[in-house]
Amino acid sequence: MADQPAPPPPAGRFANWPHWTMFLLVASLAANLLIAGAAGMRYFYPERLARWSGASFTQLLPRRFLSDLPEERRREFLDLLKSRREVFRESRGQMRAAALRFAEALERNPYDEALATSAIADFTRLSTDMVDSGTLVTLQIVQKLKPEERLLLAQHVRERLERMQQRRNRKKDNPPPDGG
Repeated sequence: MADQPAPPPPAGRFANWPHWTMFLLVASLAANLLIAGAAGMRYFYPERLARWSGASFTQLLPRRFLSDLPEERRREFLDLLKSRREVFRESRGQMRAAALRFAEALERNPYDEALATSAIADFTRLSTDMVDSGTLVTLQIVQKLKPEERLLLAQHVRERLERMQQRRNRKKDNPPPDGG
């Protein structure tokens, strides 16, 4: 018997597919793995994704309060808030600049205490100005509230504070695995 050439391997069931379909399959798998990874990170390491929340005017004017108002009243109050948007944006930019000046002062060699102190004073002044501006807008909104809206706001403020306390308690009861 003569050596006969080995029969060609059987064509796979994907052999007739266009090449771009394989690319789509790989891209789809990559997207699914990315989504699964993000969901896993959110589940196993939620503290890394949690937003920092401190004292702010959202404690006095919770978003849920505004969403519970009729459209015309919500629009009126949102317009008041939006009227200060540019001021807040500029203030945040100036605060970032003051923080950078502080970092640069700390890096100077030799250390210049006057520059660091000046940057801290600027940051403090800007922070106070932002709080004052938020106070003004909050007072303007509260002055325009009807009696039933004041009661609704009081309810939402209490609920917001309770949710914040519950989050703090959960963090105390479930410290991060790395201890910090």
